[in-house]
Amino acid sequence: MTLEQLRAFVAIVEHGSIRAGARALGMAQSGLTQQVQRLEAAVGATLFARSASGISMTPHGTALLARARVVLSECAHAEEDFRHLSGELTGSVRVGMSVEAFARLAPPVIEQLRVDHPKITVHIASGPASTLLTSIREGRLDFAITLVSHGIDMSDFSWKVLDRSDPCILCRRDHSALGVRSVKSLASATWVNTRPLGAVGTPSNRLADWFSMHAMAPPNVVATLDSLFETLHLVSLTDYLFLGPRVALKVAGFSYLLAEVPVEEALPGADMCLVQPKQVPLSPAAKQLAAMLTSYANMVRRSSTGH
Repeated sequence: MTLEQLRAFVAIVEHGSIRAGARALGMAQSGLTQQVQRLEAAVGATLFARSASGISMTPHGTALLARARVVLSECAHAEEDFRHLSGELTGSVRVGMSVEAFARLAPPVIEQLRVDHPKITVHIASGPASTLLTSIREGRLDFAITLVSHGIDMSDFSWKVLDRSDPCILCRRDHSALGVRSVKSLASATWVNTRPLGAVGTPSNRLADWFSMHAMAPPNVVATLDSLFETLHLVSLTDYLFLGPRVALKVAGFSYLLAEVPVEEALPGADMCLVQPKQVPLSPAAKQLAAMLTSYANMVRRSSTGH
């Protein structure tokens, strides 16, 4: 198999069809089809199932995809390494960020990166820790800054703690819950979340863990939304509550619409960590962005603690 064959295969998967994959690679559909056929011959298996409704991956294709992404990612990193040795810091960085990490760290750092290194481009993916870690394993992300707790398997990663998460209970400005002082008074409340409740001890399950710590039945989560913006918008217009990052109270457009429910019980925390593959070094561009994010996080932490 060749790199061109792997690029053809991944392009079809990521763009959804042979036509779209060929367009993305700037080549004819017939040429892309030939590359995939040669790859199938090389591995001795059919990678796509074709039907009237389109194409889908076979089990062999699914098994190859993660490996193909890792190979292509490492080749791209090798090219960036050589450009860096020639004195040019360039390339594309793919970083994953939890909503809290993005809100607290990303905007000023990305702007400074653009000023200092204009030839580096950045793609930021959001999602829960489990999704971001899977994307690192499959070579789709270089590193991530996300919440990590004791319930997450980190055996194949190296990581450093940047700060502790700072969660709070958010509601609309005139919500009746603003008079609440204890979690016990929230037993019948309705909630929204950015992800479905997960396994015990993981960041996505903090709300359920908090209720469990106080011997309460699981919270009534009526909706989950992928986007933090959409979640905050929904909370600002309804009676729903949301366990989210405190920094949301400072987000433009929501600072006058949202408030914090002042409960006395401490919310379950998690470490906000920079996570990267244990065995694979970062590219020069990714290393630079990781260093800038780490430095900014340290500065923010010191200013908040007065040290």
